[in-house]
Amino acid sequence: MQRVNTIFKVCFKPLKRKEEMIPNEVIQRLKTIPITAYLSSMGIEPEKEQNGQLLYYSPFKDEHSPSFFVNPHKNVFKDFTTDDKGGDVITLVRRLKACDFANAVQLLEAFDGITRSFSFSGSIKPYNEKSAIEVLKVKALENKALIAYLGNVRGIPFAIASKYLKECYFKVNDKNQFAVCFENDLKGLELRNVYVQLSTNPKAITTMKGTDNSTALIFEGFIDFLSYIVWQGKEPNCDVIVFNSISNIPTSISLLKTHQTVYGYLDNDGGGETGMKSLAMAGINVTDCRELYKPYEDVNDYLTKYFLMR
Repeated sequence: MQRVNTIFKVCFKPLKRKEEMIPNEVIQRLKTIPITAYLSSMGIEPEKEQNGQLLYYSPFKDEHSPSFFVNPHKNVFKDFTTDDKGGDVITLVRRLKACDFANAVQLLEAFDGITRSFSFSGSIKPYNEKSAIEVLKVKALENKALIAYLGNVRGIPFAIASKYLKECYFKVNDKNQFAVCFENDLKGLELRNVYVQLSTNPKAITTMKGTDNSTALIFEGFIDFLSYIVWQGKEPNCDVIVFNSISNIPTSISLLKTHQTVYGYLDNDGGGETGMKSLAMAGINVTDCRELYKPYEDVNDYLTKYFLMR
C-alpha cells in the first residue's frame, strides 16, 4: 500500500497554476512598467497633480471629480470610486481587461515589447497641440512596432489597418518620432502611437464613399472606425465620416444632410453627448448607437475590453 501511495504521489502531482509557472523575474520586470504609460496608451491622461500623485478620472465609472490616484514613484494606483485597495500595474490590467493574472502578464509583455521599440526615454510629457510638427516621410504601413501597437493594444489586425493607415516619420519638439497616420480630406494627418495623439494641419473630417450613399456611419476617430470593422467582421458598404475631432462636426452638417439615415458611433462621454445633440438640433436624422457599447467609453474600448476577451 505504501508503494502504491508513493507511485500515486509521483504520477499525480497537482498542476501548477499559470501564475506559478511565470518566472518571478518576469513578473518583477513587468511591475516596473509605468502605470502612467499604460493609461496613456489607452488615451487616459492625468487631470492634475496633488502632493506628488497624479489624479485621473476613474477608467471604471463616470465621475465629475477625478478620484483615481497614481503614485508615479511607487508605481501603484488607488481608485477611490470603489472599495478596491488598488495595487500595481498587473492588478490594474486585470481590472481594466477583466482577465486573470496570466493573461494580464501576457498583455503587459506585449505592451512592454511595443514600448521598447519606440524611441522614447524618460518621463512621458504630453505634447502641446500648438507644437510644430514637421513631417519627414509617409510610407506604407510595415513598421513592426506600429503593427504590434495596433494589434496588441488596439485590437486591430494588420489586414484591416493596412487598407486605411500608413506610417509617418515626423519631428516634434526637436525629437524624431513615428506613428500610424490617417489622412483627412484636406491632406492633414492624424498621428497615433502608444504614447502620442497628434494631428497636423489642416484639420478636417475624413469621408469614405460606399455603394450605399443614402446611409452614413459617423465616428469621432479612425481607431473607432477600424474597431467597428473588427467588431462587425466586415467593412461597411455605406458612406463613412470620421470627424477626427468633435470640433469638426459643424463642417460636416451639409454633407450629413444629404443622407437619409445616419448612425452615430460617438464616445460615451460628455463630448459624444454634445455631438449627438448638436447633430439632432441641426436636423440630421441620426440614430444614436452608443447604447450598443455601453458602459464602455468608445467602440475601441468595447472591442478590447469585452468583444475580443470573450
